[in-house]
Amino acid sequence: MNTIELLTDDGLHLPALHVPCPTGPGRPLILIQEIFGINGAMRQAAQAWAAEGFEVLCPDLFARQERGVELDPRLPADFQRGVTLMQGLDQERAVADLDAARQWLARQDAQRPVCALGYCLGGRLAVMMALTTPIAASVSYYGVGLEGLIPDTPVKSAPCLLHIAENDAFVPAEARDTIVRRAGLQQDMPVHIYAGCDHAFARPDGEHFQAEAAELARQRTLAFLRA
Repeated sequence: MNTIELLTDDGLHLPALHVPCPTGPGRPLILIQEIFGINGAMRQAAQAWAAEGFEVLCPDLFARQERGVELDPRLPADFQRGVTLMQGLDQERAVADLDAARQWLARQDAQRPVCALGYCLGGRLAVMMALTTPIAASVSYYGVGLEGLIPDTPVKSAPCLLHIAENDAFVPAEARDTIVRRAGLQQDMPVHIYAGCDHAFARPDGEHFQAEAAELARQRTLAFLRA
């Protein structure tokens, strides 16, 4: 696990956590952060996906506001700071920064397709990548605001897997139904609803962590990305 710097299309040197696969060349995977920066949970996730056979690259998307942000969602002040940083994030610019990560991974081995996976804010950005970049496939864990992001007509996009918590406080039932309906119009955008789960059900040690649901989502994610 180390930090590298990505050169973005506008000349910024953007830090990114890099975790190679421990057993050899891994499948390239862009890991997209939550609103709490590249904190302990994101580093743990990066190591977990690397152990599954991926070469993981996790850009610091808040670096344009403040480098090295690490927040604890269990602390109210940190949670609010994460919300403030999210509100200050230019999401289209963030997707361009994520595409710089895609290009970096592609240069390491052009024969291996680059995929993306994100949580919360990252789950939204993963869908944006599927819709607007040459990413091979993406996975969205409890992405926010997807009801207004996924088109209501079929469009060309990368395959994109959606994990949605049934009781997500940030995704009311009406929004969830819209997401499911719009995703169903797309060529390859499967949706899984996790009964009885709330937002961030796959974050270990988090308030809403559900081990069984997290494991099921992990298995589905691996099957999807390996396909």
